[in-house]
Amino acid sequence: MAKKARRKPAAKRKSKAKPSKAAAKKNKIRKARRKTVKGKIKRAYRTVIDTFKGTDRLRNKLEQPGTSETE
Repeated sequence: MAKKARRKPAAKRKSKAKPSKAAAKKNKIRKARRKTVKGKIKRAYRTVIDTFKGTDRLRNKLEQPGTSETE
């Protein structure tokens, strides 16, 4: 029967590591900020803009250089 592999010490440390108090507080503030009306509008706007940019990037990637878009 095969012997079970030992867990490496680095993997143990990584799994037990918890975020620092400062990082947890920062995440809490960030979450609270998003729940405001201004935060929701800002996030929605950024999502739309990122979608447009992503679509544009994808179109440029697929289109051959030097060709124009026909309608």
